[in-house]
Amino acid sequence: MSAAVEPYERLATLAEEELALVTAAELPDADVLEALLAERDRLVAALPADPPAAAAHALARAAALQERTTGELAGRLSEARRELDAVGHGRRVARGYGGATPQRGALDLAG
Repeated sequence: MSAAVEPYERLATLAEEELALVTAAELPDADVLEALLAERDRLVAALPADPPAAAAHALARAAALQERTTGELAGRLSEARRELDAVGHGRRVARGYGGATPQRGALDLAG
């Protein structure tokens, strides 16, 4: 592998690592994910505007992995929204069973 292609291969490797983090059963450690994204940002900022032709495979691999990561995150976001909706629904149902809440400061029949 040429030195010109190495940063692009590293970019693809970072995309693999990011996908592994977001597809893990447990949520990723925020510091680990943040460090990975910071490294990716630094790497991308240092790349030339026109990549060498030899980097095409690494760039295609990175793009495909990023697309999978985006899809995984979208799925997790939808799942989180469904769970939050269920919690909200449960709260409304629980309030319905609780009856009306007494007004604070109101006098009772005893005066």
